[in-house]
Amino acid sequence: MATTTLKGQPFDRPTIDAILKRRLFITPSFEIHGATAGLYDYGPPGCALLNNIVDLWRKHFILEEDMLELDCTALTPAVVLKTSGHVDKFADWMCKDPKNGEIMRADHFVEQVLEARLKGDKDARGVKVEEKEEDPKKKKRKVKGIEAVKLDDAVVKEYEETLAKVYLISCFFLLKGAILIILD
Repeated sequence: MATTTLKGQPFDRPTIDAILKRRLFITPSFEIHGATAGLYDYGPPGCALLNNIVDLWRKHFILEEDMLELDCTALTPAVVLKTSGHVDKFADWMCKDPKNGEIMRADHFVEQVLEARLKGDKDARGVKVEEKEEDPKKKKRKVKGIEAVKLDDAVVKEYEETLAKVYLISCFFLLKGAILIILD
């Protein structure tokens, strides 16, 4: 599903970017040197907008929630990520769909295939499958054309065990990453 404007028109990212640059909300960093690489500086209206957002954030979290504020650098040198173990220990295996060229995480691909096959098995057995609400933060690709094929009970059990292992490993790495960040 494509993103739309409030009036239902397709969202045009290049047009929005051009307007933001033209009105000096943002400007590519180091543009005169030809080395922007996705970094942006804020112009006068961009600074004002950013300050208003930070002010609202401070009023809520610091004054109302009694939290403490830290101001840290936004960029992390590669040597810090290497020393902390993030480079060596956090690698997501990727795979590429040969039909459309889409690149996705291998664990997400395995989950989608197994979930689709298990759903097809339940459809073939006449078991009603409840559609769970998807987390909008997760960008999972919908598997199209799920066939209703009855699987052998042993295969169903193997698929369910494999899915449980994939979920467990994902949770483990999330937890381990959180612990490393806290310890760093």
